[in-house]
Amino acid sequence: MAASSSREAMNKQLLDFIHSMEQEGLVDYRFAKVHMLKESSGPFFFASLLPTFCRDSTATLRDLTVALGQPLLNYHDLGELCFKIRGGAACLGVCRMAHACGQLHQAVQNRATKERLITALNAAKQEFSIMQEKLETLAQLETKIVSNEADGP
Repeated sequence: MAASSSREAMNKQLLDFIHSMEQEGLVDYRFAKVHMLKESSGPFFFASLLPTFCRDSTATLRDLTVALGQPLLNYHDLGELCFKIRGGAACLGVCRMAHACGQLHQAVQNRATKERLITALNAAKQEFSIMQEKLETLAQLETKIVSNEADGP
């Protein structure tokens, strides 16, 4: 009985955390839908998706930083990287980060100055930084919940 109430408390904590992220405008309805995919994709789906998103985003932001550090900008490659990170954020429902990445993508499409591109990249990095800590917290909580469910009542 205690394990069941502990599990319920953790589930409530997780759902409240997601709701607070929605209230802050960090995530949209897609985020909750992705969370519910664990019902059909396996219990560890959500807990493993979040760190994967963080690793991929970190790598793409690093690649964008390197690309913007080059003397000659390759706008095609920059556009592809922007499209990749924006798409990942949008699919996960991380809307504020997706918006910042969209702004960067728009600046790349407009062939903005390097200074403007760096400013847009820094805005995307800031949004990712805000989300990364929250996503890591969610992944840890989800892992605890799933592990408790696997242990049984």
